[in-house]
Amino acid sequence: MMTRSSSTGTGTRRGERWREQDGFTLIEVLVASIIAVVVSLAAFSVLQLTTEDVSRITERTHADQTGRVALEKLMLQLHSACVALEVNPIVEGSSAEKIKFVSSSGKEPAFATGEVDMHEITYNKVEGTLKETVYQSTGPEGSGIATGSNPGSGNYLFSTTPSSTTKLLTGVKQTGSTPIFQYYRYYIKGDKGPKGEAEPPYGELNPTPLTGPSLPATGELTRAEAESVAKAAVSFTLAPEHHESVIAKGGQPVALEDSAVFRLTPSSTSPEHPNSPCSEAP
Repeated sequence: MMTRSSSTGTGTRRGERWREQDGFTLIEVLVASIIAVVVSLAAFSVLQLTTEDVSRITERTHADQTGRVALEKLMLQLHSACVALEVNPIVEGSSAEKIKFVSSSGKEPAFATGEVDMHEITYNKVEGTLKETVYQSTGPEGSGIATGSNPGSGNYLFSTTPSSTTKLLTGVKQTGSTPIFQYYRYYIKGDKGPKGEAEPPYGELNPTPLTGPSLPATGELTRAEAESVAKAAVSFTLAPEHHESVIAKGGQPVALEDSAVFRLTPSSTSPEHPNSPCSEAP
């Protein structure tokens, strides 16, 4: 009897020791593992979204800065297109996808120095690029210089061999249906006013762009049309690098535009004195 009692007491103590030990069941371990995986995936997703947002913002900022620098350079050149009185800043052959203009910088009059260049900025729709080609002047028209020159470019003759060719931008597109380059002239006799008035507001720029034979599609300005251009506008959309497509992973393009008016003094409001580019009001 004592032996049985002693044996029963020992078994009871062993059972109590087993019940006092802590641990996890297999189901608890599986649930904890699933929760850990879900939390990790959520953390990685947040990290990935944050990284992509930062990357998109950085690329868009870079595109904005790059586009503005190129546009500012072009505007500075256009603002230097009035190289002398009555010299045509815009050259015939300009179109909605190509602008040709003369430009010069320096203290001396352009006719005295002859340091005048013709810039040709071309938009390639297929490649999405803006390319600049520069031609050096060989002298004013009527100077007798004809060899190796193009006699039909504004009031200057230019070499047919470019002095430089530079790719300005990539990832360029039109902003909606707005042409890359547009050209405007002053109101003249025969024009109607902005509200259909018989007498237009002389001295103001006509808000309707010059169309040429078939601009803005493929037409080019004739010499007569180019001679009347008193304002040139540039407008384009630039996509961030690696996001040339507008729909590429949210890479938002940047729309840029600016314009230059070719004027040396305030314009004349008299219909007897038509305003021409790079001229002085009588």
